Amino acid sequence: MLRFFFILRLCYNQPQMPEKKFSPDNLPAEPAQISSSTDRNALATVILGLLSAAAILLLIYQANRALQLRIEAAEVWSDYQVKIVKATTEQDPNLRQQYDEEQDVLRQHAQELKQNSANARYAVKFSGYGAGLLLLGTATASFGFLLKSRYIGHAGLLLGIIGIGLSIKPLI
Repeated sequence: MLRFFFILRLCYNQPQMPEKKFSPDNLPAEPAQISSSTDRNALATVILGLLSAAAILLLIYQANRALQLRIEAAEVWSDYQVKIVKATTEQDPNLRQQYDEEQDVLRQHAQELKQNSANARYAVKFSGYGAGLLLLGTATASFGFLLKSRYIGHAGLLLGIIGIGLSIKPLI
């Protein structure tokens, strides 16, 4: 207990440092230089962050597009099924022939939409992988920036580049 009071007394009796007042006269002549590798790591981290946001927006767009194509394909398939029922119940041969022709057109259109929907789901899958790798690269680059490690920053940049490639692949 006595030791505690002794330490407390020493802390309160410490001489105070004089306060420096800032004025244009006592500013350093040259601004502090930050290393160029730190600048590059920070710039790479910011760029990867912006590209991650863009990749997520692209992923959202492609997911919406895939969903719209799937809904449109389902609607056309249902129209095709209705035409089949109408053709089988119709007594007039002229209307039956017209329904058969419409069925062929609807079937072809539905098959095209179904293929487009499958392609759009494929694009969503790759965009998701790309966005995930971009986020992982951004996190790794940020970690490298905080640790001031050039190698970790480069690993994050490499992951980001792979993510960009996977995000762009469906667009090509």
